[in-house]
Amino acid sequence: MVESIETSPFEKAALYYDLHRAPYAPAALDYIISAFSLSSGARVLDLGCGPGTIAIPLSRTGADIVALDRDTVMLEEGRRLSAARAVGRIRWLCARVEDALPDLGRFQLVTLGQSLHWMDRDLVLHQLADVVEDGGGLVILDEGRRRPQESWETTALQVVAKYLGRRGRHPMKHRESVHEPCLARSRHFSGFTVREFPFAITRDVASILGWVFSSANATKPMFGIRLADFEGELTEALLSLNPSGVFEEKIETAVYVAPKIVS
Repeated sequence: MVESIETSPFEKAALYYDLHRAPYAPAALDYIISAFSLSSGARVLDLGCGPGTIAIPLSRTGADIVALDRDTVMLEEGRRLSAARAVGRIRWLCARVEDALPDLGRFQLVTLGQSLHWMDRDLVLHQLADVVEDGGGLVILDEGRRRPQESWETTALQVVAKYLGRRGRHPMKHRESVHEPCLARSRHFSGFTVREFPFAITRDVASILGWVFSSANATKPMFGIRLADFEGELTEALLSLNPSGVFEEKIETAVYVAPKIVS
């Protein structure tokens, strides 16, 4: 498959993504595995796979995973992590989703983890009607709908804004910020359900700095010569919130399950 020549907004964020983004709740992944009876021989397509946040745990079911992303750095990180964690079969492909889907074959399950908003949503859902097998479906994983998810986020974003300006929606993102409208418009995936799975995560100052740098809107190079000043000011602000520097957070993973509707 020909590699995409487009510049990815996550090119400079990839190395921070696996370590510092909040993982998906283990119960959410178990729910998906059970809902689609994933086991050896199943085919799963993970779109906008990043460093394998979904692909790697699902590969442990024995399913054959195709993990697709347009960012070569994200894919390199995914290959490294999958080798280090001795997981199952994952085929890593670099391409733009909208260009690749017609040539990938058919799958029991297609997953997207915080990636559909980087795509032409309606076109991708239309294409997926021919990719998802009858009896299969689509799953979207995202943060829970409560905002902010973590107690320190508002403070961190205020410090980021001081150095980079107020960070609005990235210009490459779809104009819709939620998933329900595009699913409701789809002829094949409109019968969706949503469940949220709570879990706990522990953060320290280094983890929160890494979370900032994992964002397409605040990659480390964007701070330029003011990087050390930013890191110092954010550290001070976080310690003013919690002098221990350790944040025990309760967050949620939202799971959208959309079985394919067969006409």
